[in-house]
Amino acid sequence: MSFTPCNRYLLVQRQPMQEQEETLIALPEGTFRAENRYERVLIEGISSEVRPPLAVGKAVVVLSHMVEEVDFGNGPVYLVLENHVLGIVE
Repeated sequence: MSFTPCNRYLLVQRQPMQEQEETLIALPEGTFRAENRYERVLIEGISSEVRPPLAVGKAVVVLSHMVEEVDFGNGPVYLVLENHVLGIVE
């Protein structure tokens, strides 16, 4: 499957949250806990309108609630708008 983001969106790969404590509520596999306000993601694709220094392969920090999950039958893809990137992790 190939997905190309448009309109200043970035295609990102989320990093699963590591469990730090045991909970009584079971969450479905692949669920991301909203305890952390910020999230580190890896850029996998960018729309043509996005300018450097954002680029494929860079790790960036975004607000967790601004990552959009889109699933159109081939599994989910995660998108975030360029202006929701808070910084680049070097």
